[in-house]
Amino acid sequence: MSAPSAADLTAVRERAAAACQEVLAAFPDGGVAAPGDAIAAALAAFSGAGLFDLGFLQPESSTVDGRDMRTAAAAMEVIAGHSGWLASTYLVTLVVAGACVVVAGSPAQKAELLPRLRRGALQLAFALTEPDAGSDAGAITTTAEPDGDGFLLNGEKIYTTGAATADHVIVVARVVPTEDRRALTLFLVRRGAPSLSIEPLTTLAGGPHASCRVRLDGVRVEAADIVGGPAGLGKAWGVLRVTGTLERLMVSAQALGLASAAVARSVAFAKERRQFGQSIAGFQAIQHTLVEMRTMETGMRLFLDNALTALESGRDATEAVSMAKYTCSEQLQRIVAMGMRVLGGRAYFEFEDMARYVREAPFTLYAGGTVEIQKLLIARQMGLT
Repeated sequence: MSAPSAADLTAVRERAAAACQEVLAAFPDGGVAAPGDAIAAALAAFSGAGLFDLGFLQPESSTVDGRDMRTAAAAMEVIAGHSGWLASTYLVTLVVAGACVVVAGSPAQKAELLPRLRRGALQLAFALTEPDAGSDAGAITTTAEPDGDGFLLNGEKIYTTGAATADHVIVVARVVPTEDRRALTLFLVRRGAPSLSIEPLTTLAGGPHASCRVRLDGVRVEAADIVGGPAGLGKAWGVLRVTGTLERLMVSAQALGLASAAVARSVAFAKERRQFGQSIAGFQAIQHTLVEMRTMETGMRLFLDNALTALESGRDATEAVSMAKYTCSEQLQRIVAMGMRVLGGRAYFEFEDMARYVREAPFTLYAGGTVEIQKLLIARQMGLT
């Protein structure tokens, strides 16, 4: 498999833009009135644009190729610039949940799920975080109690994005009894399963791809619902490390895409807006602000490229990816704040895109692990802990 060329990536970006424009035109209210329909339309549009035509989504795959991730990151940049909920739909379906199936799924599960995902006909969600466990995955208390030839799941998950509309929620739990903090297992829970309740939560940015509270009160799953089959019991820890790295990479691309949109909007506005007989782009204070924004955006792109190169090389990309995620998410906050100042009071109103950028930017600080967690991971790679 060869690396995507510059022309290939340009084509991906163009198709991603067209897919986003199609969905947003069909759901001018942002999909709030019909979230299930909006998510289904988004996945169908992504598939139709070839954004799921990635080698690692083939049923015979067991790893995620870094070259595929460069293609996915190019798509994510564009999607994020158009819409936060479209970006999270792509992120969760492709990487957070989809890559779990690729890395850990049994042949039967891959054969069933991955072709549907590629067609845009499958919605997945991933339930890891709990009220008292998130970055510390070893503190997870959701249990899977053996019950005949299956298991009963009990516990509560929170911030499970997309759960309300998902066909399957991949639930992280520990089979009891066990004292091993890392002995975690992934279970496929189908929509509408008895004793499963899902409550969408209101977020700052809003949108149909809601983060949810998921309660499991004796939800029964079969042995066939273990991701990876019986061989997957207690083996989720390594899977979480792999998919966590991929999620951080994609969140970095999401932050870059949103930053690029904010910079472009700020530059365009500064050229158009006239005060005191000239465009405000002619004032040195505005020029310097825009230069700083563009410079930070360029730095973000370099960090993301470095992370993608590390992943493509096959070496441990933890440090490079965590640096990209940490830097991109932090710089994005600065860029949107500066964009607010360039646009002035206009940026405070819903009709202005900059208002959306400001609402959506904080998501990147937390998705895939907080900035503080990224620093901890980097410190470990440096041998400091």
